[in-house]
Order: sequence, then C-alpha cells, then structure tokens
Amino acid sequence: MKTYKELREASWDARIDSYVVAEIKKRKLAKVVVNATDDTKMTLPPNKPKFKFPMDRGSGIISVYLKKMPSSIAVAFNYRVEVK
Repeated sequence: MKTYKELREASWDARIDSYVVAEIKKRKLAKVVVNATDDTKMTLPPNKPKFKFPMDRGSGIISVYLKKMPSSIAVAFNYRVEVK
C-alpha cells in the first residue's frame, strides 16, 4: 500500500512528465515521445540540455535532455528540475 507522500510524488511526476511532453510537441522536436527518466546517463555533465523552460508556476526551470531512438521516429526525453 502506498503512503500519502508516495501518491503525491507520483502525481507530481506525472504532471511534470505531461508538461514536458507538451512542450516538446509544441516546439515540434518529435512526434513520438518516450519517457526515459530512468536513464541517468543523459543528464551527466558531457551532455547538455536541448532546451530549458520555466515551470508552469514560475517556481523553477526545467532542463530537457533529448536522445533519438535508434532506427525509429521516437525521441527519448529526460529532465532535471532546478528550483529557485
């Protein structure tokens, strides 16, 4: 059974995921978007974010990392939230 804190974190993650997907599609960077938040290598120092944009409430900045999937039209994304 999940605790209240785990449920809040899960809903917050889902909200941020959908917000990032909408921003990627709005910028026309991909038609098919795949969540790759478990791939932490994407956010390590040699890689740079594709773009940054403010959070919906202005409390921070989201840095988005993109990676093309091999032999497909899908693009994997990962993000890092920087709170002010």
